[in-house]
Amino acid sequence: MIACKDLGLKSWGKIYTYGHGSSFCELTSLLSSGNRKLPSSTAIFNMASAHDCPSRKLGLCKAAKQGAKCYAQKTEYSCHPEVLPYRRKQGAFWKKTSAKEFVSQFLLLNALKDSPYLHLRFNESGDFHSQECVDKAEEIAKMLRRFGIRCYCYTSRDDLCYKNLRHLIVTGSNFTKPGISNVFRIVKSVKERKYGESVCKGNCRVCSLCLKKHLRIIAKKH
Repeated sequence: MIACKDLGLKSWGKIYTYGHGSSFCELTSLLSSGNRKLPSSTAIFNMASAHDCPSRKLGLCKAAKQGAKCYAQKTEYSCHPEVLPYRRKQGAFWKKTSAKEFVSQFLLLNALKDSPYLHLRFNESGDFHSQECVDKAEEIAKMLRRFGIRCYCYTSRDDLCYKNLRHLIVTGSNFTKPGISNVFRIVKSVKERKYGESVCKGNCRVCSLCLKKHLRIIAKKH
């Protein structure tokens, strides 16, 4: 029995979800914790799979134009049969869920974690579908910021408007415009580094550049 004096957010979450197991909300099975580059304190959610990437379909993917490999798409082939369906489920959830519902589910599952998420990374694969997605992600970032959680992402959608962003940190893939926090550029060699540019370490567990603003970052083409 949980005593009243011990009834914190985590205790309340346990009571609220009692008897439901891991199925207490849909987002539970659609949020991953870090990867080979990202720390476990970073949650990852994709608006689309790499195969369904809006930027790729619109011919806006800067990496593709430079002949760089899309590692997100590479993981969706037959050697990883579970990845593409999983990301498409994420995309379907994103399209049907409001910003408030997304945040309420995120906060609930985060309250139950022994080591809560500190960051939310959108789009390890895929990109914004439309302007509505940008505005929705900003609304989510605004609400989560009150709980100490920072949201960020990368994008190749240079056709969308970002001027109203205040909380979502967006890094533009080889482009900048009002509201874009940082610029990410792929180079053949780090010798192409220009004055004021930082070099991507390729490991977010030891670096937090993309969580800052007003930076120009380069990464060597794979």
